[in-house]
Amino acid sequence: MLALGLALLLTATEAPERDAHAEPPVRAAPSMRKAHAPREPDTTPCLPLDARGEPYPICFDPGDGLVLGTGLRVRDGTGATSLRAGVHLRTGRTSRSKGTPWFNSHRLLGLDAWGGARRGLTFTAYDATLRRHLEEGFILVPTARPLRLPFPFDVTLAPRLGHLERRVWEGPGWTLETGRVGLLLDPIRSETEHVWLGVGPVASHTLRRSRDGAEHTVSPFTTLMLDAGLESGDGLWALRASGLAGWSLGLDNGTFFRARAEAGLERVLLAVADQPVVLQLSGAYAHRDAGLARRSEWTASAGLAVRAFSARW
Repeated sequence: MLALGLALLLTATEAPERDAHAEPPVRAAPSMRKAHAPREPDTTPCLPLDARGEPYPICFDPGDGLVLGTGLRVRDGTGATSLRAGVHLRTGRTSRSKGTPWFNSHRLLGLDAWGGARRGLTFTAYDATLRRHLEEGFILVPTARPLRLPFPFDVTLAPRLGHLERRVWEGPGWTLETGRVGLLLDPIRSETEHVWLGVGPVASHTLRRSRDGAEHTVSPFTTLMLDAGLESGDGLWALRASGLAGWSLGLDNGTFFRARAEAGLERVLLAVADQPVVLQLSGAYAHRDAGLARRSEWTASAGLAVRAFSARW
């Protein structure tokens, strides 16, 4: 019922109230406007001017661009080099007026591959967080006298499709999360895309294929998800944390508890031809949720990445 209620809130829109006796706004006649108003300089704090008077960017969107990176990864004490790639796309900007804007982050074709004795890869076709900012959220109870109850949360839809993991050292087989969707509540209700904190239930289906056959696992909104982030206003650094914890149902081997947590920090070090070069640090821990054997493990990584074609603020 909680998941259904959150889904309905994502699609519901409050109709604005109108005053039938209100007069239309009065616009100034063209002759009243200043004909020779001074032109504002075409610059912002993120676009200063160089010696020739040309603007150049010093702010970059951490959620946008073609990401290409490399680094070092340590898994349970074993190190290896890694490669990362993906397409990030962010839509939505600061809400300054009444309404229900969306702040969306899309991550497409994400690839993470590593070598060494425990070589493997992960590939994610699509991962996103779609947050709807509600400036005057409420729950309507349609009784004889309609009752409106305060609802002080933004609502976030967090879908993920096609997450594949292949670990060569585990032998033939792979793990595929065919689909996952989270329905999250955000009590911060930020008017920008720089801050968010979503918590709520998640449903998913996972297929593990090994030499012993196929194993299907489902989580019918019995897992709790956390997704949080904090970014500087100029986009030069960003911090993100996520987590999952709850019960999954194996169609052949009963119910088990699993958990996963991950945190990452990004800092823009420099920009080459207006393309930011980013230092990336991250760490993760999985409890009964890693690989074919659903093992527990920790990982840590550090590396550099270029966000080509990144949006500029």
